[in-house]
Amino acid sequence: MKQLLLRVDDDLHARLTERAKREHRSVNAIANEILSVIGETDGRTATEKVRAKAAALGMLAPPLKVAKEPTALHDVEALRARVLDSMRGVGPILDQMFEEDRDRLL
Repeated sequence: MKQLLLRVDDDLHARLTERAKREHRSVNAIANEILSVIGETDGRTATEKVRAKAAALGMLAPPLKVAKEPTALHDVEALRARVLDSMRGVGPILDQMFEEDRDRLL
């Protein structure tokens, strides 16, 4: 992941900080989201854009490694538990992402 040093005036920083507090997110996540919106015309597919936004928000979990055929019911239950655990807390963030996209389309 690359870093970008960006100088902003105090008023803009204060507004970004306030928005981050209000949305329970980091200033970095807010800035990434804003910059990604500007870069939306970069030729990426919708899936790639969603993946980038999710990565910027820290929502991507590492891929699950699944055996081709579970050998026992407990393997399936363990996988289910891992999937549920990796998605814990994501609902409100997804709701917000959908709402923001909806607002942009209106």
